[in-house]
Amino acid sequence: TPQNTREPIFEEIERAASATNLSFSDIVRDAVRRWLKGREIRKFEEDRIGKLKLHPDKPEDAEKWIPIQYRSDESW
Repeated sequence: TPQNTREPIFEEIERAASATNLSFSDIVRDAVRRWLKGREIRKFEEDRIGKLKLHPDKPEDAEKWIPIQYRSDESW
């Protein structure tokens, strides 16, 4: 690839940067942060789903917690 050929995504970022008060680097940093956070969330979800498949929650276990969720002495 010749060095003077730019990828279209870089041109889009430059257009977005010039249309806002953000720099090219600001946009890239924000995109990378969002991607990393999304990756972290997906990994957590995959781990949780995997664990639930190995050890599914039982409805009777959840029902034990219902009375504890609501306390009559709570004042809002």
